[in-house]
This record gives sequence, structure tokens and C-alpha cells, in this order.
Amino acid sequence: MSQPHLSPEQQPSDQRQIPSIETIGPVVDEVIDIARRELDAPRSVEIETWEDREFLVRIIHWSAPGVNTRYGYETAIQYHSDRETVEAFLIEEDTHTDERERLLKTKLGTIPDPVDEKIAE
Repeated sequence: MSQPHLSPEQQPSDQRQIPSIETIGPVVDEVIDIARRELDAPRSVEIETWEDREFLVRIIHWSAPGVNTRYGYETAIQYHSDRETVEAFLIEEDTHTDERERLLKTKLGTIPDPVDEKIAE
């Protein structure tokens, strides 16, 4: 008989596989603060979590193409817990073909991973 599915917050802490927002929240807040300084508004925030307890925070600002161009630009600030690195990206998108090209990638700093123990595969 299978076990019932529990959300991460409902799982006992010693059995939790996906990191809880309480654990990663301070890192999310710090990355958002960096993005507020570095990116124009409006910004969107994406958080991805995985069962090996890694997580990613990405804050994006999209600049739509102008009247005489088909290229839009996405600027992003991203943190991945596996690398403990905050990076900035500039991506050009051809809005006619949906092709994307990374024009710039730069390291902004590091933040320690707050998740104590990772799960090996």
C-alpha cells in the first residue's frame, strides 16, 4: 500500500525531501534584494525545488522589442543552491523565431546553501 502524499511542510522534518520555504526563505529574500538593486521593474520571481533538496531562485525583467526590432531582452538574477552562486544574465530573444541567445553571464557573489543535508541519488 502506498504512502499518502504530503506537502513538504506536512512531512516530518527528518523525512522531508523538498526544502521548506522556512529553510530557503532567507536566501530567496536576499536574492530578491539583489534583483531590486540590479534589475528594472517589473520583476517576476521563480522558485524551483527538487527532491534532492537543491533549489533555484530566478528573478527576471523582460524588455519587449521596440517598434523597429524583433528582439526582446531578458535580464535575470539567479541563485542555484548547488553552486551557492548569484549570477546575472542578459538573454536576447528573437520574438519571430523564439530563439534565445545568452549575451552575458557574470557572477555577483555567493550565498551559503541553508539546506543542511542533500539526498544522494
